[in-house]
Amino acid sequence: MPETAHHILTYLQQEYQPLSVIAYGSYADGSHNADSDFDALVITESHEVFHDVSFVEGIQLDVFVYPAPFFAGDFDCGDFVQISDGKILIDRDGTGAALQNRVLSYLQKLPQKSEEEVRGEIEWCRKMLLRAKRGDAEGFFRWHWLLTDSLEIFCGAAGHPYRGPKKALRWLAGYDPEGFARYQAALSGFRREDLEAWVSYLEQTGSQQQPH
Repeated sequence: MPETAHHILTYLQQEYQPLSVIAYGSYADGSHNADSDFDALVITESHEVFHDVSFVEGIQLDVFVYPAPFFAGDFDCGDFVQISDGKILIDRDGTGAALQNRVLSYLQKLPQKSEEEVRGEIEWCRKMLLRAKRGDAEGFFRWHWLLTDSLEIFCGAAGHPYRGPKKALRWLAGYDPEGFARYQAALSGFRREDLEAWVSYLEQTGSQQQPH
């Protein structure tokens, strides 16, 4: 970890006396830059659920604090998929590793979307595309809505789990460079023909629907 991350870890230890700290995002995978925040899940013995957005050494935290008993009961693993490939920095009693393994098991057991579900979502994209062409405020809102949601829909059409935009974009760039180029053009150019091309490519992917 970079030196600033060590300062952050010291702060977390002093503030929460954590049982476990699991970093995820850019500081965990080494892709951080000057604008990156520090993402982590902190598990404590009894601290209340808390979102810490403090600044440490000029780095903003995006740290979620949970008491260990929270994970002893029923909870939605889908709310913690971000830690699936996170880096365990502290794990005094194995709580962090156990949680990470539980999340990984949850992801492995997730059913892929059916052909009917994929078809329905892609049909929604086509309808949104038509409404986005109105040229009024609602149309432009739907334009952005379509661009945002269609990335997750593409993942579903390709049989790939969606784990947030950053990981999905990285996967798309490697898995399907042509699809990535079309999506990037639709995002950056804000031209109707680029949006049309992206939706058409999404329809093509959905018709093939090969799990990956």
